[in-house]
Amino acid sequence: MASVTSAASEKLREEALRYLELFAAAFDELHAAIIRQANTPGQYIGPHHDYPVMSKLDSGFPSFHEAGFYKDTSPRDYVSMLRPRTLAGLLGGYARPEVGFPKGAELASFLRSHDIGERLDLSRPVYKDMVSDHSIDTLVGDAVERYLHLHGLNAPLDAKRRDAVIRPLIFGTIFRSQNLRLVVPITMAHFEVDHFRLTETTYIARMPKKLQLARARMSTLGSGAVRMVVGAATHAFVSNGWNIEVDNIDEVRRSLNQSSSNVLDAIDSFFGALRVATGISTGYAQILWVPRGWSLSYFCDLTPVYGTALRRYPNEYDNYGWTSPGATVTAEHLKEVRRMYRAVVGSESEGIRLALSRLNGCLTRTDAADAILDGTIGLELLLGDDQSQSLSYKLRLRAAALSMLHADPAYPAAEVAAKVKRLYAARSAIVHGMRRKRSKKASEPTDTSNANERLLASDLLRFVLNVLLTHPEYQVPAKIDEGLLLRGDEMIAARKEPSRRANRTRKP
Repeated sequence: MASVTSAASEKLREEALRYLELFAAAFDELHAAIIRQANTPGQYIGPHHDYPVMSKLDSGFPSFHEAGFYKDTSPRDYVSMLRPRTLAGLLGGYARPEVGFPKGAELASFLRSHDIGERLDLSRPVYKDMVSDHSIDTLVGDAVERYLHLHGLNAPLDAKRRDAVIRPLIFGTIFRSQNLRLVVPITMAHFEVDHFRLTETTYIARMPKKLQLARARMSTLGSGAVRMVVGAATHAFVSNGWNIEVDNIDEVRRSLNQSSSNVLDAIDSFFGALRVATGISTGYAQILWVPRGWSLSYFCDLTPVYGTALRRYPNEYDNYGWTSPGATVTAEHLKEVRRMYRAVVGSESEGIRLALSRLNGCLTRTDAADAILDGTIGLELLLGDDQSQSLSYKLRLRAAALSMLHADPAYPAAEVAAKVKRLYAARSAIVHGMRRKRSKKASEPTDTSNANERLLASDLLRFVLNVLLTHPEYQVPAKIDEGLLLRGDEMIAARKEPSRRANRTRKP
């Protein structure tokens, strides 16, 4: 068995070396042809009309748009001098020189006939019985285009620089398992620092310009997210240690263009901790995957990135929210965010996870009534029990008891209990109330009848989550009864005792 494995490894190594050798030859062939063509007198090198342009709004957030067909200031499209790379290039009507690329054809033939090219599926007919080398032509073209944008048209070809561009494409096309970095832009929020570590594998960081431009090229079609809101992010939540395993490279894009439940859970954990710690209005509109050491394609000099757009932010952002300055998270806030986030990821409580999801929903729902229900469900997950009798009463007592642990003058026990009572009155009105009278007016003022209760729901849920994450021993409601409600007088007396001693000490 060991000898078979060793032979297979040796075969893979030999084919990989041959793959690199043939790719380098195809690269050199295309690179040389482009240099010759670019130096031809009168040769016009068109721009990448779809290259994104980034500007800064008065709010401090970035805004993006394409250069378009009427501006000639974008980076040059070198490969298109010799062969069209897009449908627009095919229909452009420009006469191109007839240039053969035998080294590229040899590379495609090798990959089609050897196991190392299996994931590229080059033997699959594109029309009837006809196969195509187009995917390999695109692969080589992307590599040459990137090299020219990184190092310039007049720079001599350097083998080390060339191989640094080629190798990620080779690794991306031959290995079934690939490492990834999860990047989630934080919408409508500023941060005082450029980089802040949360755990060993996660951090908050300012997004570099090349990544910003790369994410601007991603489609928002079908997501419901407004493009200006998608762009309004300077920093991102970053999580390392992710991977993907697929048999065909087409599955890579399909898989990374979707949002799985475990990914959403990881993201919701961060945004839940951020909201518990700061109470700011924020959200996200993209999930990005940045390949680590591999790629399947390039676009000029931009960071390779995959992912999808989705709408997980407050409804009011769609109404020119990107023009407002947004919230600012200070360095002190970030310390509390880190404490909360570590408590969240360290918690094994399913109730905590679900309550965080409800908090996120409470702050991003379009309908205020739904948001209030999210808040009450979250409180019930944390403070409820199997006995449904007098639920709101028990929640009032337990939430008030937690205020003794919080020691925050903004959350006195009596006021917390009163807030819970008020929230459940609003919930009852929503669940058992009458439907609003219908109107045929084409334009009516926005319904704000539940706006205050919505804020109340999120505030109470944030408070309870904060206390329970800080004191995980009370994440079982019965422990609140035993440890706080039944010993409340003792705890209050113990809290007052130091001040009494101080008063006795000050007496003459």
